Amino acid sequence: MTSIGSITSQAVTSASADSSSLIQNYETFLTVLTTQIQHQDPMDPMDSSQFTQQLVQFSGVEQQIKSNEQLENLASMMTSSNALGVLNFVGTTVKVDGSQSYLNDFGSTSYSFSSDAAGTADISIRTLDGNTVYTTNDVNITEGEQTFTWNGTDNSGNRLPKGTYVIHFDTANEDGGTEVTIDTDTVGVVSDVDLSSSVPMLMVNGQAIQTSQIKSVGIDPDA
Repeated sequence: MTSIGSITSQAVTSASADSSSLIQNYETFLTVLTTQIQHQDPMDPMDSSQFTQQLVQFSGVEQQIKSNEQLENLASMMTSSNALGVLNFVGTTVKVDGSQSYLNDFGSTSYSFSSDAAGTADISIRTLDGNTVYTTNDVNITEGEQTFTWNGTDNSGNRLPKGTYVIHFDTANEDGGTEVTIDTDTVGVVSDVDLSSSVPMLMVNGQAIQTSQIKSVGIDPDA
């Protein structure tokens, strides 16, 4: 025969379950409780304090689930508010740090930079903690604004997890060997906003950036 204690234990240990599961367990508990009361020995009645304690436990589980649902709703509202807030960037001119780029679960990511001369560069991609995950040498660079696209894999071809990765120019030289200056700051107009991922992305000069990369906003970010 099913015992009240086993049902209570099951409900308490699954406090993170959804409300429908809680209701089902609670109704089962009441059914078993009613059955046991109906068939109890009048000469040896069941301890009512046990029922009270178990009812209190169920009530606590129910309140916890309701609190979790309220927190989830609040978090969802805050996420929606933040997503709508980034829409205000559309049409504005921004200066952003092009050395960082967000990698999604699939596809590649690009980095914006400019060079004061044409030449070659040794490039590494690193995590925010500074761990190198990809390197490539003798990359041709041109004078002026340009981008470097990384396919999101390490040198063994393994796909790396989504997140923010940083580009480093380990060496950059003209064809004659003279060192060139690389600037990863880029200026552009926010053309649109991508809300399809968990992190809202702004499109600037064809590159997806996060709001944390923005250094200044205005008509003339260099002013």
